[in-house]
Amino acid sequence: MAGFYPIPPVIEPQLLVQVPDELKAKGIESDWRGGSGAVPDIFLEGPTTTPGGTLYFVDIPFGRIMKVNPETKEVKECVQWDGEPNGLAVREDGKMIVADYKKGLLIFDPKENSIKPFLPRRNLESWKGLNDLVIASNGDIYFTDQGQTGLQDQTGGVWCYTAQGKLHQLINNGISPNGIVLSPDEKFLYVAMTRDNSVWRMPVLPDGTTTKANRFFVGFGNSGPDGLTIDEEGNLFIAHPSLACVFVVDKHGIPKARIQSGGTRPLVTNCIFGSGPNDRQRLYITNSLDGRIEYVDWHCKGGTPIR
Repeated sequence: MAGFYPIPPVIEPQLLVQVPDELKAKGIESDWRGGSGAVPDIFLEGPTTTPGGTLYFVDIPFGRIMKVNPETKEVKECVQWDGEPNGLAVREDGKMIVADYKKGLLIFDPKENSIKPFLPRRNLESWKGLNDLVIASNGDIYFTDQGQTGLQDQTGGVWCYTAQGKLHQLINNGISPNGIVLSPDEKFLYVAMTRDNSVWRMPVLPDGTTTKANRFFVGFGNSGPDGLTIDEEGNLFIAHPSLACVFVVDKHGIPKARIQSGGTRPLVTNCIFGSGPNDRQRLYITNSLDGRIEYVDWHCKGGTPIR
């Protein structure tokens, strides 16, 4: 249906910071491989910001959480472990829940730079391979269990772990579920299905469960949608790795803009609005293989809960 609407404007992001070479790999062993089959020297995902304005992100192959001060542009490594972290989300107490492909849900304390198990298994069974998460204003955690699912294995999971400690499976037929975000009023849940090259949308019921999932957005390319975020107007931002861009569509799915990244090895995986005192309208973008954090100053604020 996009062909019935005018071609949206193309926006070029600005460079915030590039991870310096001395912080890449550092001799750490890894068997994680991207789409090329090779182990990269860095692969950024999972950006999130704190109310104080610090931007955190992960380096998947080498099990690291890093941070950058957007004002000074100084990048630091916070913690490293034998994992493959992907999504990060800030809890109300300032600690962060981490979606780790190998270890399940973990908890990161930025004051102590420590990492500990949070929900490593469901009952006694290991996860397929967790990918991303979002925390609702009531403390419920929605997360995706992607593993190696795709059109050949349509068993990817979407889950809700409530603030009361109950675990619900919302989707059991996901086609590589990846990025996940709630609408600003938290009445709808969006999930990127990477190997379906689409974004699913479903209403959230009062008990935190969902119903009537539908394909909200359909894309194209070698690798489909990855990270998602949303603004206060309900515009959805869809990171697309192989097309190295972020598609922006409104709450009805109508195209609004395309944010086209550059660099030597452009691969856009995630995006998030700032939650600090001065960056609520700033969209941060991970350009993963180049180790770049880019940004666009948007016309309105982000729409996810600020803690």
